[in-house]
Amino acid sequence: MISEQLLRWPDLLAIAINLSIMIGIGIYSARRNNSADAYFFASRSMPGWIVGVSLMATIISSMTFLAIPGFTFEKDWRYMPAHFFYFIPAMVAYFLFMPYFRKGHVRSAYEYLEHRFGAWARLYAAAGFLVFQMFRTGVILYAVSLPFGPMTGFPLHWVILCLGILVAAYTIAGGLEAVIYTDLLQGFALIAGGLICIPIVIKLIPGGLNQILAEAWADGKFDLGSTALVWDEQTTWVLILVYQFIFLQLVCTDQNTVQRYIAMKTDREAKKGLILSTILTIPVWFYFAFIGTSLYVYYKLYPSSALDQLVSEQAFPYFVLTQVPAGVAGFVISGLLAAAMSTLDSGINASAATVTNDFYRRFNKVKKDEQHYLKFGRWISLVFGLIMISVALFINFTRTQTLMDLKTLVVSILGAGLLSIFLLGFLTVRVNSRATLVATGCTIFGVGFWLFADSSLGNSLLPAIRTYLPNKFWIIVLSNVFLFLFAYFLSFFIKNTQNNNLKNLTVWTSSKN
Repeated sequence: MISEQLLRWPDLLAIAINLSIMIGIGIYSARRNNSADAYFFASRSMPGWIVGVSLMATIISSMTFLAIPGFTFEKDWRYMPAHFFYFIPAMVAYFLFMPYFRKGHVRSAYEYLEHRFGAWARLYAAAGFLVFQMFRTGVILYAVSLPFGPMTGFPLHWVILCLGILVAAYTIAGGLEAVIYTDLLQGFALIAGGLICIPIVIKLIPGGLNQILAEAWADGKFDLGSTALVWDEQTTWVLILVYQFIFLQLVCTDQNTVQRYIAMKTDREAKKGLILSTILTIPVWFYFAFIGTSLYVYYKLYPSSALDQLVSEQAFPYFVLTQVPAGVAGFVISGLLAAAMSTLDSGINASAATVTNDFYRRFNKVKKDEQHYLKFGRWISLVFGLIMISVALFINFTRTQTLMDLKTLVVSILGAGLLSIFLLGFLTVRVNSRATLVATGCTIFGVGFWLFADSSLGNSLLPAIRTYLPNKFWIIVLSNVFLFLFAYFLSFFIKNTQNNNLKNLTVWTSSKN
């Protein structure tokens, strides 16, 4: 077990300095927010390079810091080809989605769906995003708090409360500007923290880099797994396919990223920002994977009885606290905090923006000034901060997988086919609102039936069906493919009852200006 004595005073000082800077940025940015547009979109004036680092930091969560080294430490590199092909979704966002969000003067990613398919599409997408963020931020807060309890000697629930309150505080105060500037510093801390550890572990191994590569290769640690395309196994090609859909949804339609597209001051800066984030993100994934493989070789040579009591995701923090010099270790641990905080603050601000713009502003028929929406947005940020903390505490006190199962259930149903709704809107002229609505309803029903049949109750009632069900990680692929094809098919039979004015709503009807 990680000893509570391992965090030394120089480490605590480094972490305290990092947290103090976050608070300072929040206070500074709070004084500059005089409207909802400033609070949610940083007055649409951010430089591309800053937002690019912020995008990278948002995509790289604490799960990257812990899970990727943990997986390559315990198993192999089967996930890495999927991460390499991240550049394909980034190109789709660059050429298709980002230009529209920049040109359309929208306040949310989901506002487009109302213009294209009606209010139901906007509300469905926005609700799915909000539910997802509620669970995602809570899970990440819990995950990043896990190592800090033993490190500091504080009970885990107090660590969750302190970290959660800190992130919520500077996000509520400073809005998107504070989020982006803290992400900038956190992004550099994340990158530097990982890079510092690579030469340290190489130096500790007698044969250096050559020995790491030789022993890891001999033990199959660089294996990419099976290349078969099957239903029930996470093979290389399955993971590539699944992650293409995950990344497409993340960089093309997620409010976290769309906010940043809108926040950049010019189209040129927006393009720079997206390119920079892509250039930074892919190498970060790979060198964290290499850290896990290097640690495998190190602990093969120098076994640790304490490590035997830890899960694989704790291998990297354990190495940092036992082998990295005091102070430097604190800086690296700050990178872990940075990875989590950059995702959490983005989730809170994006959720508040979605509630304010997609629900409150849309349905509020009484004209209000920007100060009113600014105050409302801050209150909603507070609510989502409390939800984040509550979910993390629930996981801690129940110590059950039920919540994770519920997350899979809710997110799968509410988010079923969400990416394909955007693609239908952008890529087709024929498909109309009624056809898309029917196809979405059928998709939700199908996913719900799938999850029921895959449950213990479903298996007892429908044992024959479960035999033919793919693994649940196929949901995002099959739900999107089905919805897209079925909606297109229905469009030949279901007439459109809406206004057919599709100017600037599809790639075929878009003007250059």
